[in-house]
Amino acid sequence: MKDHFNDLLAWRTQREASLRGEYSWLALAGLGWLEDGANSVGSAPDSRVQLPPRFPSLAGVLHLQNGAAELEPAPGVAWRLGEQPPLSGRSAALRDDSGGQPDLLYLDDLRLVVIERAGRLAARLWDPQHPTRLNFPGCIWYPPAPELRLLARVELYQPPKPVQIVQITGGEYTAHMQATLAFEIDGKTHRLDAEQMQDGRYNLMFRDTTAGKTTYGAGRFLISEQPAGDTVILDFNYAYSPPCAFTEFATCPLPVPQNILPIPIEAGEQATAH
Repeated sequence: MKDHFNDLLAWRTQREASLRGEYSWLALAGLGWLEDGANSVGSAPDSRVQLPPRFPSLAGVLHLQNGAAELEPAPGVAWRLGEQPPLSGRSAALRDDSGGQPDLLYLDDLRLVVIERAGRLAARLWDPQHPTRLNFPGCIWYPPAPELRLLARVELYQPPKPVQIVQITGGEYTAHMQATLAFEIDGKTHRLDAEQMQDGRYNLMFRDTTAGKTTYGAGRFLISEQPAGDTVILDFNYAYSPPCAFTEFATCPLPVPQNILPIPIEAGEQATAH
């Protein structure tokens, strides 16, 4: 039990350090959905992609054509692609994140990445100087609850179960749940649908009756331990808030109806005022 407690404290420390990182979720500063054709990028109020006020009113134009984005820098604006020298007026085609490794575009310390969500492209911005990051008060946690480290039964879906995932931004996409994880609390069985990760663990989002009270209203994420045969440990002490708990510029999925629990799960991360 002592090892579990020490592991939990170490994980919490790492979680908070990650949130405070220079280009963490707390540093998100904008999300501009792109339309076909020219999309202005700058600090002007009518910019399609709005930059912080310290940047030029027009810093460039993102051209979207046939599902691909290309940046045309404004004259004299020194955009950089990754670690390369400034573009110096040259246009640059940008790889979005659908393949897992998007191009990183920088203007001073501002980072811009093109993301794909539910078939649409958007420009996402990170600003290390964003007030949400600089003023983050820290995470709030429930006291460790060893009784909520539970053995769950893995009930596989064969074939995987297709479900519609609704995003907090209103988009939808289809995901495939590999299993439902059945566990007991106070003598009653509950089930949570989950996707299996490449390393074998299960990833899920759930909501319980603490949501909107002591925890983030849309729900929380949880990653299981490694399964052993047809069982797996679900340790709700590791439940954590999704990115949209900290920023309006995230595109988080919402829990599927199956994963809305009629009970409180008083363990893991609580809501943080920001």
